[in-house]
Amino acid sequence: MVRLHLCPHGCQDTSAITSRCECECDREGEEPVFMMAEDESVCEETLTDSLSLLVNLSKVLLQNAKQEAQESLESFVPHKITTLFGLITAGAQFYKRLGVKKRREAEAVWQKSYHIAAVREQVEELLQVEDEWDSFLDGVDKGLQTTDRQLAGTGAADSLSPETPLTDGRSGKSVTLGQYLDQGQKLLLALLKARSVQVLVVSFGSVEGARLWLEQTGTRFDIMLDPQRKIYRSFGLGSSYAKVMKFDCLLQYAEYGAVDRDFPDVPPHLLEDIYQMGGDFLLDDAGKVVFCHPCKNPLDRPTAKDILQAANPTKL
Repeated sequence: MVRLHLCPHGCQDTSAITSRCECECDREGEEPVFMMAEDESVCEETLTDSLSLLVNLSKVLLQNAKQEAQESLESFVPHKITTLFGLITAGAQFYKRLGVKKRREAEAVWQKSYHIAAVREQVEELLQVEDEWDSFLDGVDKGLQTTDRQLAGTGAADSLSPETPLTDGRSGKSVTLGQYLDQGQKLLLALLKARSVQVLVVSFGSVEGARLWLEQTGTRFDIMLDPQRKIYRSFGLGSSYAKVMKFDCLLQYAEYGAVDRDFPDVPPHLLEDIYQMGGDFLLDDAGKVVFCHPCKNPLDRPTAKDILQAANPTKL
């Protein structure tokens, strides 16, 4: 079988591809390190001040975005909307002030002090801003008709044709999907090591961008390019501002900043549609889809167990 990993962002943003390894410690022999000491505590003043600052910065970003979008949605997207990524920096600073590295750790801190009125008020404000933020972006998607299903027009395909044209990301040569089928393994368009699964990464970006990604990640997996996004459309995957810039998603990206990890350095001319959604799909030798996982956000990936169970249902 073949595992197809449809890269979000055109495979130019490696953080989305490597998020499982870097955020959940799938690397062999390593354990998650994002844990607070049990006796670590944050004083009430630090907590309320940190929450208040995050709330106020979020409100400013959201209010400015609303004003820009109201003046002209078409000029707001795709460039001015990127100001909302400022939440990543604000979130990272918030985590550092609390001495934590993940949102769930920050939530554990404020839950301990939720009985304090000032803390409770700031937490409720933060959650309200989150709802307004996500609602606003849903409106942007609807206004521009860029939700996954609206762009795709159909549901996920049951199979892919062996004649599906692709471009080899390493050599730049034209190939077809059929060259990776019928090799005694299921084909998975995703990143995973498994004996019963052949991995194939698919992106819609350029050959130059693919080679940069290969250099940055050091991966040995084959990468194919689908510049017309035919495979993406086959699985009902379109672009979505709401899913990529969801409040919680950006706060997850902020976790990189909390530990001073830089995002990949990608030249501006190689940045493709960073709002394109991806997914993981398992194909049998004939190209029939036996496992389907469209991503709910750029960090959403299926578990290794789910993929292997689909590849070998009788062995797990």
